[in-house]
Amino acid sequence: MNIRENIPLAPLTTFRIGGPGRFFCVVTNEAELVEAVIFARERELPFFVLGGGSNILVGDEGFDGLVIKMGIMGVNIHKKIKNPPSLNLASLGLGTPPFSKGESAAKSPFEKGGVEQSEVGDFTIIAAGAGEIWEDFVSTTVNQGLYGLENLSLIPGTVGAAPVQNIGAYGAEVSKTIILVRALDTETMKFMELTNEQCQFSYRDSVFKNQKGRYIITRVDFNLLKSGEVNIDYKDVREYFGRLVLRGEASLVARPRLAEVRKAIIEIRTSKLPDMKKWGTAGSFFKNPVIPATHFLRLKGKYPDLPGFVQKDGKYKVTLAWILDKICNVKGFAKGKVATYGRQALVIVTEPGATAKDVYELARELTERVRIATDIEIQMEVEKVGV
Repeated sequence: MNIRENIPLAPLTTFRIGGPGRFFCVVTNEAELVEAVIFARERELPFFVLGGGSNILVGDEGFDGLVIKMGIMGVNIHKKIKNPPSLNLASLGLGTPPFSKGESAAKSPFEKGGVEQSEVGDFTIIAAGAGEIWEDFVSTTVNQGLYGLENLSLIPGTVGAAPVQNIGAYGAEVSKTIILVRALDTETMKFMELTNEQCQFSYRDSVFKNQKGRYIITRVDFNLLKSGEVNIDYKDVREYFGRLVLRGEASLVARPRLAEVRKAIIEIRTSKLPDMKKWGTAGSFFKNPVIPATHFLRLKGKYPDLPGFVQKDGKYKVTLAWILDKICNVKGFAKGKVATYGRQALVIVTEPGATAKDVYELARELTERVRIATDIEIQMEVEKVGV
């Protein structure tokens, strides 16, 4: 493992702003990860794990600690039998830890990389290294004819970041497909394998986010279906296929195929989100707020078109983009070299020369406008690093 100093972090993030990391390293296996954490601990330095850099805002002064770039790669596919949550993962070669009860580190389980397959049944377990690019991983699953992740196409970032945020889009959440997450517990310095329940998933949340810095994810195991049904219930997706039917390019009765849904998601996202080659952005900057039913009904009385979706606990998730656009009128609102995107008010974009301070000041103004207009306290989805 090679430790470098004063490495610029802006080029490693999609916002393309922020200062340098005091120390920087890339880890390609679990042994190197342990070595990196020990390096930071011995020097009493904070450390931060960097994936794809797509959901972070690095401060203008940078990060005064160790930045650990996650580079553990590999995808292993194993077809399996029924009742996936009760799998004996070791029998599939997925549960054998590179650490043995806290002993010294061994080789990464993904050292050889590639894709392995063994026919057993309709359910499929896929183990992916935390450093894998999420979009490439989703493409692999769809090309293998596996259902479950297609609605999460084109989300930037890495596999290891997906459980932290419990990423979701177009009627799907990654937590619905995860059966196990392997991570280093930095308190005990032992590797753990957390079940879906132990991950404590909720809307854009997880134990990895709530106990920030404790767990460093090295592998995620997914359960996908070889024979499944596509999810086209989300409004934008329904309308997309409705337009195809009207143009005679799709059947009214036949369900779209897996690859067709992935293509639809990519086209929808591309039409709404900024071109990352032109703009700096982290995608959706804020979470959609979840509010009590009484609060939602009060707002609904004032704004009848306000979209809201009832949750299991009776609360409502409201569409923040609609609030920013229709109530606060800030779609395309610019402040210096930072603005809300003209096609999607939930997205903040930056021009060359923008600073993290500029982004944070715009975010604070948007937060205050929403609070005054709706009495809703919105929360950032983007993680602040050194801000």
